[in-house]
Amino acid sequence: MSIFEELGITPFINGHDTYTVYGGSRISAEVIEAMGEGSKYFVDLEALQRKLGQAIAEKTNNEGAYITNGAAGALLLSACVCMAEGKQYAYSRLPVTDGIRNEIIIMRAQRNAYDTAMKASGAAIIEIGDADETLSYELEGSINDNTAAVFYFASKLYERGSLPLEETIRIAHEHGVPVVVDAAAQLPPAANLWNYTQKGADLVIFSGGKTLCGPQDSGLILGKRTYIEDCYRFGPPHHGLCRFLKTSKESMLGLYAALIRYLEIDHEQNYRDMLKRNQLIETCLKDSEKVKKMEMVYQGPVGQEYPRLFIYLNEEAEAGSVKKSMSQKHIYIGTEPGPNALYISPLNLTDEEAQVVARELLEIIG
Repeated sequence: MSIFEELGITPFINGHDTYTVYGGSRISAEVIEAMGEGSKYFVDLEALQRKLGQAIAEKTNNEGAYITNGAAGALLLSACVCMAEGKQYAYSRLPVTDGIRNEIIIMRAQRNAYDTAMKASGAAIIEIGDADETLSYELEGSINDNTAAVFYFASKLYERGSLPLEETIRIAHEHGVPVVVDAAAQLPPAANLWNYTQKGADLVIFSGGKTLCGPQDSGLILGKRTYIEDCYRFGPPHHGLCRFLKTSKESMLGLYAALIRYLEIDHEQNYRDMLKRNQLIETCLKDSEKVKKMEMVYQGPVGQEYPRLFIYLNEEAEAGSVKKSMSQKHIYIGTEPGPNALYISPLNLTDEEAQVVARELLEIIG
């Protein structure tokens, strides 16, 4: 009997995406092995962080790297680092921000559920622009002696209303203000692990539990040595506001193993494999009278480089009902609001699971 059977929980097939509510992504045998090895021994956690950070930085063409307990934890730590400016006393008083730079600028078009992590630091969030556009002079005019950082959320969802990243970095750096990029889900391509910092970003955040396929409760900060050094000084296991962001040695080693694996896999072959799974489902449904059309979209929901299959239904079928029926068969799929559409992401599907998804969809849609 598996532990899930013992608990009375039925695992799902994930044809939706690497969402936290589903458990992120599958971790590989290499990651499990690294975590198991780490569980057997005691080590100095800061020394382990520094060694792993040095190795990760070298492999990703960055000055420094720090492993966190997820992308949200990385947002909080980055905010603290930018406000404290290397001063231990300033950090020790957070979230009290009297007497220090405490304003973080963010574009209104990029506001999202995750920027709460920045507010937890005690920072005052300064919004610029609107849902349609942000103009250079709005950023220029909002920077003052209290500005600690500009946070930039990299996503196709926010592009329309945002300044380009390069312009944001140029303006911020002209005023001596760091730029932190949240790129939590911006993989693939793997080159994004260094693209943002090469454009000039001071710190860049990635989730460890999404496409990297590391432990779900892991994240990664890449960036300039000075700021990463303060991550070591202020982050766990040290006392202060970020103490509760503790990252276990098992999670650190697991993320490191996941990153090495991610950098070494054949990404072109992996893309072809994902496309093949979607095409299998597409072929299975092509003769269904309730399917109006199908379309392969060659990017993820926030602009990542992987294919998704969109299935547009006619009036005889309703996407929400199909999704509900699939969940009752223990299969997660996505829906697109508005056009009565389903979508399938192959990121977390095996070949065998793709066949199950195709079969069950055909049975439900008819």
